[in-house]
Amino acid sequence: MASNKEGIVSGGIGFLSRATVQFLLFGVTIVATRQLSIEEFGSYALASLFLIVARALFYVGPYEYLLKTPLTTTLYATCLRANIILATVISCLLALVYFFAFRIFDTNDVSRLIALLAPSIFLVAITAWYEAVLLRDMRVRRYYLSTLIGDCVGAALAVFLLIKGYGVVSLVAQTYARLLILFVLYAIGTTQRPALGKGWAHVRDVFLWSKERYYAVLLNFTSTYGADVILGILLSPAATGLYRASSRIVSTLTDLFAQPLQKISQTNLSARLVQEKSLGTSWLTMLSGVGAIGWAGLLTLGFLADDLVPLALGEKWTPAVPIVVSFCAIKSLMLLDAVTTSFLVCHDRQKQMLRVQICVAIAVVGLSWFVAPFGPQQVAIAVGCATASMSLIYGYMVLKLSKAGAEAILDMIKTSAPPVIGTFLALSLLDQMFPHLSREQAVIWGLFAAAVGSITGAFLVRSRILTAIGSLGHLSDAKPSRATP
Repeated sequence: MASNKEGIVSGGIGFLSRATVQFLLFGVTIVATRQLSIEEFGSYALASLFLIVARALFYVGPYEYLLKTPLTTTLYATCLRANIILATVISCLLALVYFFAFRIFDTNDVSRLIALLAPSIFLVAITAWYEAVLLRDMRVRRYYLSTLIGDCVGAALAVFLLIKGYGVVSLVAQTYARLLILFVLYAIGTTQRPALGKGWAHVRDVFLWSKERYYAVLLNFTSTYGADVILGILLSPAATGLYRASSRIVSTLTDLFAQPLQKISQTNLSARLVQEKSLGTSWLTMLSGVGAIGWAGLLTLGFLADDLVPLALGEKWTPAVPIVVSFCAIKSLMLLDAVTTSFLVCHDRQKQMLRVQICVAIAVVGLSWFVAPFGPQQVAIAVGCATASMSLIYGYMVLKLSKAGAEAILDMIKTSAPPVIGTFLALSLLDQMFPHLSREQAVIWGLFAAAVGSITGAFLVRSRILTAIGSLGHLSDAKPSRATP
């Protein structure tokens, strides 16, 4: 009983921290969309895409290797050396992107922003290493406190500079402020200090293990952001701005649940593997409690998008409404990915994952190029069909590996379905009873109705949800691993 309560507290801290961060980041997005033109927002979106894929490379490979590998005297130094090498290579590649961006996009702003953002890569390299050290030691609470402070400072600085009229440079400043804060807090939070050590023999082993994960990140980037680039090339940065703003709105909600779920499942499953414990069907338990809330939230956002999007971003963003609705359906499977990818990596299924991602990436690029002339919404639907297939294939692979039977799947559905059904019924009833509410009233009463519906549904299965959330923190009391001097 005490373990379950501790698990609820640990899991709750992660989601509360992420909720605060997502609220702040959504606030930055609202201020940015109101202070910047759609084209300016689109230019920053295009520039930041290259930094997104670069940063993502640091959270696989050596990062995952450090989490799952039994401790040796050279493990920490080897993974840090690998990150430094990776940062150097990425910086050279970004220099090439800088020169080509002048010719690819119909604006010089993209290249200018890439040049401003590129040096942050070395900060990412060290903070990613520190983060892996913290999570290996099961210091999840310290991790979330650090990220909360870093994101708060970055968001506050961005909003201040945007209001003062500094434009897209405000968003660049946010990136550096966040990383610097994380670097300081991570360094304070662990006794492990960066050291390159002697010899490079094991670095090659880390990169060999990591190569499929690097390929996976590049392919995932193509699947997730390939459409943004194609819209920028074939149409305009403004088209990318509409597409990316719509995705950002939905991602603000999905990341609230998917990011903590992915981080906690990755940490817990890796720790179980290091301790030579069976992973079993624990991934379904972790998914069920989070999914109960996450899917209800996506349903609410899709239902209220027609009033919520113009109210939050401004009337000029009204064309984004149908794109937001499309993304709500697409990203509903992102919560599934949060646990399945961690499970597959723990079982060293990178090569099988890679084959799936190659097919999906090709499909995304081909479909985006074909439907781009019809507009961003059609691109969102086409991309969604391709990425949904990947999520379902991963789910099937994990079901086979975990040997999850119909009973385990039914238990997950019993936990997550009632809040979603309650949300749908409450919103439908409100729409039928009060069809002519003003935009502000529709949003306020819609959110209230959704909250009542989801809470009612959750109350019916409260013991199941508490057990599922408690499973997220069951390993939080594991003794930290320390490097041997």
